[in-house]
Amino acid sequence: MERHSDVLIVGGGAVGACCALELARAGADVVLIERGAQLASACSAGSAGLICPGHSAPISSLESLKLGIRNLLKPDGAFFLRPDPTLAPWLARYVVACRPERARRGTKIMRELSVASLELHASLADEGLPTTFTRRGILNAAETDAGLASLEAEAGENAEAGLRVESLDGDAARSLEPELGPSVVGAVFYPDEAHCDGARFVEAVGASAHTEGASLLLGVEGLRLLQSGSRVLGVETNRGRMLADTIVIAAGAWTQELAGQVGVYAPVVGGKGYHVELAAQPSTPAIPVLFKEARVAITPLSDRVRVGGTLELSGLNDTISQRRVDAVLAGARRGMPGLTGREPGAPWLGLRPCSPDGVPIIGATSRIPNVVVASGHAHMGLALAPITGRLVREIIRNDAPSHDLHPLRPERFQTLIRAGGRGAAESR
Repeated sequence: MERHSDVLIVGGGAVGACCALELARAGADVVLIERGAQLASACSAGSAGLICPGHSAPISSLESLKLGIRNLLKPDGAFFLRPDPTLAPWLARYVVACRPERARRGTKIMRELSVASLELHASLADEGLPTTFTRRGILNAAETDAGLASLEAEAGENAEAGLRVESLDGDAARSLEPELGPSVVGAVFYPDEAHCDGARFVEAVGASAHTEGASLLLGVEGLRLLQSGSRVLGVETNRGRMLADTIVIAAGAWTQELAGQVGVYAPVVGGKGYHVELAAQPSTPAIPVLFKEARVAITPLSDRVRVGGTLELSGLNDTISQRRVDAVLAGARRGMPGLTGREPGAPWLGLRPCSPDGVPIIGATSRIPNVVVASGHAHMGLALAPITGRLVREIIRNDAPSHDLHPLRPERFQTLIRAGGRGAAESR
């Protein structure tokens, strides 16, 4: 099999599917390849499904860094940083990005992208795409006074940025969501936020992209980029060569390996996360809930309840830690005791693509201008997929950008870390 297209997209998750739809609608001849047997074969299908601008803080923050250090010897911790020499360059950049001012800038960028992407999610649903988009709001609950104070401080910043927020005490939170248990001391409600089923979202967007003329090729794995000078001609796959004018790398946690073949440095590592699902019952939560201290998300889907959590930065491995799975369930059941009697299904594991500063990597480089990276969204991939597709289309078609692309560009990571690390790893 050998064919030529305007754009070849590597990766059939939420980001890749949205890129395909945007470009096909713009008139481009688009081919998308996905190594799995179906779209959303990796992280997109198992996400918590939350579309939540109020939860835009990147993984790079002093709070997260301190939590990761505290959990180094804790096998069931919610956030784990593996002290692995192979991860050292990424970790060095991550530590620099955790500076408060850098984290604040990252939050602002992520919030602005999230707000725009939420409306694009709504627009897709309004078109009639069966994405399962549901807008009931999202509740951020706390089980300690310190946790509630942190949520309210975050809410204040979000309100200043224009988001609607409602602060609730424990009783008011339980009135809104009766499944909350007595451990909840208060909450912050974001009434404009939404959720969806990640797998069904990607299926719906992929089907629409196909209707618009995009070719979606499943079971096709991108093995090697075919380079000639400062351009990439295409991709060698397990089913032959695929040639294209522009290559979009939306390969999730595997982006760094593929982009690095042609000298494009896109530092993305796999952030392992888990979920388990419980059968829905009449008392199933009506709205999604994020528990601050446990770092657990509970999302009601059509016929089940998804309980997800943890972020384990330990490289590209698919080993399941039952202790972490049990900790996720324990946190959910503490916050919602009504989940205790429900038998969980088999645990699911996914590798979220994490950039060092927690901000997506979207754009091309001067080194290889016809390769566009679209990755590094961490736990926000599904939420940010529509706006990422829009930005990738704007980049490739030379349309006026709807957002500032400068803080998203891959080249922000090109500077090598010098001895002592002073400012060398900073994103500009």
